[in-house]
Amino acid sequence: MQLPVAAVIHQGNGQGDALLADILAGIQQQGWRVRGLLTEQGKDPRGMVPMQLRDLHSGELFVISQNLGRDARGCQLDPSGLAQASIVLRRALADKPDLVFINRFGYGESQGRGLSQEFAQLISAGIPLLTLVSDKYLEAWHAFSAGLAQTLPLEREAIERWWVSVKSKA
Repeated sequence: MQLPVAAVIHQGNGQGDALLADILAGIQQQGWRVRGLLTEQGKDPRGMVPMQLRDLHSGELFVISQNLGRDARGCQLDPSGLAQASIVLRRALADKPDLVFINRFGYGESQGRGLSQEFAQLISAGIPLLTLVSDKYLEAWHAFSAGLAQTLPLEREAIERWWVSVKSKA
C-alpha cells in the first residue's frame, strides 16, 4: 500500500526550492488548499543571511537560523525558530488540507528531531504530504516512511503526475 506521501530527491544547496514553490503556487491557484512550509531563504555558506521558512497559507516568515559569527562552522539551525514554524504544521493537521508541503526531510528529521514528529502525525492522519529529501538522507527517509512513501525525481512532470494521482483519490 502506498501512502499519499512523496519525497522529491534533490542534491542540496537549495536545489528544488524554486520549482516546488512554482508547482505549489499553481496547485493553490487551482483552488486546492495547500498548507505547510516553503524555504524562502536557504542556507547561506557565509552565515550572513538567515534561513527562513514561509507559511504557504498566511505568508508569515520564520527565521530558523541563528548567527553564530562569521567563523562558526557548526549547525546554524535555531531549534526555537523551527519550533515556532512547526505550529504551521500542527494547524495543518487540524485543518486537514488537500496537500501539506514540508520544506525538507533533512539531518534533524533523520535523527528523530527537527520536524519529524509533525511529519509522522501528518502521515498517520493520511493527509497528502510532499517534501524534499537530499540523496544523503534518502535511506533515513525510507526507514522513516517504512517504505510506504514514493520518491520522485526533481522534475516538474513527475511531481505534477504524483499530484494528479493523489487528488484523483481524494
